[in-house]
Amino acid sequence: MYNQIKKLFLIVSSGLVVLAGCKKWEEHNRVEDKNLALNLLERIQANPELSAFAGLLAKSGYADTLASSRNFTVYAPSNAALASIAAGLESSDIEVLKKFVANHIANKAYYTQAVQGLQRIPVLSGKYHDLNSAAINDVGFSEKDLVAQNGVIQVLGAALPLLNNTWDFAATDTRMPALQKVAMVDSLGSLFRTRVHNLGDESKNFTLFVLQDAAWQSEVNKFKPYSNVLGNADSTAKVAGWIVVKDLAVDALYKSAAEIPATVVSRSGVSVAINKNDIVSTIRTSNGVVYVMSRLEVPLANKFKDIIIQAENYAAASANRLANTYIRDKRDSATGSIFRDILVYNHGLAQFNLRYRITEVPSLKYRAYWMALNDNINGMTAPFTQKIGVDSFNSPLPAYVTVPLNTYAEQLAGEFTLTNYRPAFNLFLTAANNTTANTNAIVCNYIRLVPVF
Repeated sequence: MYNQIKKLFLIVSSGLVVLAGCKKWEEHNRVEDKNLALNLLERIQANPELSAFAGLLAKSGYADTLASSRNFTVYAPSNAALASIAAGLESSDIEVLKKFVANHIANKAYYTQAVQGLQRIPVLSGKYHDLNSAAINDVGFSEKDLVAQNGVIQVLGAALPLLNNTWDFAATDTRMPALQKVAMVDSLGSLFRTRVHNLGDESKNFTLFVLQDAAWQSEVNKFKPYSNVLGNADSTAKVAGWIVVKDLAVDALYKSAAEIPATVVSRSGVSVAINKNDIVSTIRTSNGVVYVMSRLEVPLANKFKDIIIQAENYAAASANRLANTYIRDKRDSATGSIFRDILVYNHGLAQFNLRYRITEVPSLKYRAYWMALNDNINGMTAPFTQKIGVDSFNSPLPAYVTVPLNTYAEQLAGEFTLTNYRPAFNLFLTAANNTTANTNAIVCNYIRLVPVF
């Protein structure tokens, strides 16, 4: 009898727990149902902790937007977050107020529980913010996922400032050092945005390093000897400025000095060592961070890398000899790797040549190497000669060089010096000055130009 009473008690107790749980869930659903009956504006107005932001919504005109049927996420600063700035915003120019409020509204419902990793999301101001499940632009949520009829509210412990993007900072902010601004924005703006990074792209994050005027001038002066443009001082300074500035931006976000690696690599593949002790100030933008540097020196060897020319990628030939031109896939007998070269054989022309177009070549001495495989072409049993031509196919330097038989290795093809910076110049691969098939072939895998400092 005791056991039967005990079982009955357990059954009744369990039923009471279930009923209590159901009652709590029904109360939860009633709360949710009540909230879902309110639009975003009504829910904000009903929250006493958001009364200051509700006032800004009304004054800016965005109250009507949040009362519409469209879905939004409102990142609403609390009254405490707005305490020091609300009065100034209300008395400010209406366009400034509108942009501030729009900077807190996303045109989509983002629930924190559904956010995976870091997302960069657009807001109505035209800006983007970095969002994760706990914060937006590193501002934490004091309340999360307050649902409404047409979206969701995330309550913030701080306002989201309306910042310039990185390009606008460089172009307009008085904290931007003057000399780098003139070179990067005024002189090279279009080139920088197309060849380096478009720092005005709000959908991405960037890190930009800018040099104080003395540091900028020091770096530019260092590269002027290699940027000589026919004795034109202004053009030489412009080229030197380009050599410096093209490697000062990366499409990665380093929010603090602690996050910056010892070496960053630019889009053009140049390694730039960052000494964090040389950081003078850190400026946050809407799409990244700007570090003002008292010094940032890049070695010549990092800037001026070997120039590799794949021989089959020629721009033009001195005559149409396609019928005598062969693109070959060969196996390196030493390494087993496959490489591709070009062979022009039995073309019948003295000093037949292939032309290559090279751009942005500093004024330097270069040591030229090639990989040219003379592998008993068509039964040939003797070496032949060919040469590199600089500016013209028959330039005196470098001289003709013998291509030995069956040599799977680089060979020195000569040296030459460019006394002026070349935005573009022609390099030639020139056959022997005769018409004999077995002695005037051209063969080459690649040409490598090594800067000599």
